[in-house]
Amino acid sequence: MIPVTNNPTRNSGSEDLPSRWFGASAETVATRMPKQFMDIDDVARSLHVSKREVVRLAEMRILPAAKVGNVWRFRTGEVWNWIEENMHSLTERRARDRHPELASQMLISATLKEHGVVIDLDARTKSSILRELAQLAANVDPYIDSAALIEGLEAREREDTTALQDGVALPHPARSQFSEGPIVVAARTQSGIYFGERGGGKTDLFFLVCCPETKEHLLYFGRLCRLLIDPSLQDRLRAAEDSAEFIAHIETAERVVCGKDE
Repeated sequence: MIPVTNNPTRNSGSEDLPSRWFGASAETVATRMPKQFMDIDDVARSLHVSKREVVRLAEMRILPAAKVGNVWRFRTGEVWNWIEENMHSLTERRARDRHPELASQMLISATLKEHGVVIDLDARTKSSILRELAQLAANVDPYIDSAALIEGLEAREREDTTALQDGVALPHPARSQFSEGPIVVAARTQSGIYFGERGGGKTDLFFLVCCPETKEHLLYFGRLCRLLIDPSLQDRLRAAEDSAEFIAHIETAERVVCGKDE
C-alpha cells in the first residue's frame, strides 16, 4: 500500500475538459473540446512519425484534419480520439515509417521521480492498481485530488482498456486533472494481473500519465508508447531492483529515441 499524503485544496479554476475525451465522435469532440489546434510538427512529435507520414494520413483522410489554404490544421480533441482508437496499431505504423521524427526534449525520465515509482507493488485487481497509481500521483504532486483522479481513471477504463501488448498498460484519466505540471508515475506488480489486454494476457508494467494541458498529454502519452514498444526495455524494467534503476533504464532508452546518443 502506498502511503497517503495530505492534499491541499484543489484549484477550482483549473480547466474542466469534457468527461469523454476518447471514444467520442468527431462531431462530439468538435463541439465539446476546447478549440485547440495542432500543426504537422505537433502531430508528428505526438505520434513519433515523420511529418511526411502525418501529411499522408491527412491526405488519405485516415487522420482527421482540415486544410486551410496550404496548411494542414488538426483539432487537438480529434487527434486524442484518433490516437486512442488506433493506439494498438501505432507500433506497426511507426515500423513502416522510414523517417520518424526525433524529439529532442527528454520528457518521461525528466518527470519520473524515485518516489513516483513502486517496484513489486502488491496489487491484484484492476481497481486496486488504479487506486495505488492515483495515490502515487497524489504523493508526487500534492495538488492532485486522488479521489477525482481515481474516478477519471475508472471512467476511462469503462470506455476501453488502456492495456497494450506485452504486459504494459498506460492508464490515464478521462478528464483533466489540475496539477503543477505533467505527472508520470509507474508501478511494477509482483505478478501480472488481468487488466483487459486484448489477447487475454496479464499486465505487470503500469505507467500513469496526467497532464493539465491537452497538447502536453499527447506528447507524454506518445513518448511512453514509443518507449514501451521496445521488448528489451520491458525486460530491463522487469529486472530493475529499485526505482532508481527503473528510471535509469527509461532515461537510457529515451536518450536513444531523442537522438542524444548519436
